[in-house]
Amino acid sequence: MTVRGFAWGLVLLGLVLAIFGWQAWNPVAFVGAVLVILGLVVRWTSPASRQ
Repeated sequence: MTVRGFAWGLVLLGLVLAIFGWQAWNPVAFVGAVLVILGLVVRWTSPASRQ
C-alpha cells in the first residue's frame, strides 16, 4: 500500500463514518471528520504529491 492509497483510504473511511455518525447521533461523526482531515493532511504532505 502506498502513502497515496493509505491517505485516500482514510478519507473514504472518514466520510463513511461521518455519514453514519451523523445519522446515529454519536461521536462517530467527529471521528469521521478527523479521519478525513488526517487523510487530506497525509495526502498533501506526502512526498508522492510533490512530483
